[in-house]
Amino acid sequence: MKTIFEQIGEKIAGWLESQGETQSFFAERMGISKQVMSKIVNGKKAINIDEIAKIANIIGVTVDELLRPKETPQVIQEPILFMMGKLENENTKEGLQFLNHVMNEMIELEEILHSK
Repeated sequence: MKTIFEQIGEKIAGWLESQGETQSFFAERMGISKQVMSKIVNGKKAINIDEIAKIANIIGVTVDELLRPKETPQVIQEPILFMMGKLENENTKEGLQFLNHVMNEMIELEEILHSK
């Protein structure tokens, strides 16, 4: 089971990724060093309530939401809308292109199997 500090670190990392920001950016907003920020993101540093409040404010959630355990992911109803704005990340774009290639191959194999 993850500690509360690891859970907060994961939420910060997720926010940074979604915003296309860096730990350095977050550290500057928090008024701490990049090294301390790295420890927070990795769940290796205990943080006090003032730091928790600052983190919540920066990522735009309440302290309660920040401290609440991560919920089970929901099924994505609209995958196109879900992916909007995420294709700027080159890894995401490459992953989707590979997935498209795999899907095309599967469809082609399925058609070959059914044509016999």
